[in-house]
Amino acid sequence: MWRAAASHLLRRRAAHPPPSPATATGAACALRHVRLFSPPPHPPSSRPAEAEAEVTAAEARRLVRLVGVEALKRRLRDGREEVVGYGELLDACVEAGAARTRRDAEALARAMDEAGVVLLFRDKAYLHPEKVVELVRRAVPLALSPENDSRKEELKKLQEKKEEIDKLAHKQVRRILWSGLGFFMCQVGLFFRLTFWEFSWDVMEPIAFFTTASGLLVGYAYFLITSRDPTYEDFMERLYLSRHRKLCAKNSFDMEKYLELQKHCKCPLEGHYPHGPKFHDL
Repeated sequence: MWRAAASHLLRRRAAHPPPSPATATGAACALRHVRLFSPPPHPPSSRPAEAEAEVTAAEARRLVRLVGVEALKRRLRDGREEVVGYGELLDACVEAGAARTRRDAEALARAMDEAGVVLLFRDKAYLHPEKVVELVRRAVPLALSPENDSRKEELKKLQEKKEEIDKLAHKQVRRILWSGLGFFMCQVGLFFRLTFWEFSWDVMEPIAFFTTASGLLVGYAYFLITSRDPTYEDFMERLYLSRHRKLCAKNSFDMEKYLELQKHCKCPLEGHYPHGPKFHDL
């Protein structure tokens, strides 16, 4: 068995002979040549790039200007005034450090106007443009509903029903007003009859006086209750509104739903609670 192992070892040596001394010397010289002519490794950089860390004068001025603009915006937003003059806005730009000259302040004001920070209109600066936009949005129909919207048909039916209620309320008010005219004419005719036929002026004078005083007391009581002048126009308007509310309740007319549909369909030309025709058309 040991003979077989020795023969196997001899065969391996014969297949892979060891390198000669000349070959080993040549390899060592080649390695030394590579090490001599290869570039030296770069040493680790200990200094940061100073060019990247430096801030130029233009960048510094820009940063200072941005700080001034932010301070100006905060000052305008935190103030109690909502509208200031154009000159006051330019002075505020210079005082806050956002602009150095008047011309720079004008350019900054135009930029703020284009950015939506302020709104410049007719030599005035509106500091809260979102409020102006909200008012304009309420007054102008910015978004129109589609033509086949079912709520438009419902609004049209409610408008027709409301027009009928308006006409009926006007008729009732007109009837009441004509009845009041007839009552006063009958009162004058009665006093005329009692004064010149039935009694004398000595008897009717105190009656006429207390009747007139009663009218004054009624007018003063109307003022205390309504806090409005006892005029015929005001009385007619309140009478119309009263009859209109009663007719809406009688005909099951939902005024809140009508106003909601009117607001949805964007009808800016009609009021929230239109009274129909003017009172002088009665």
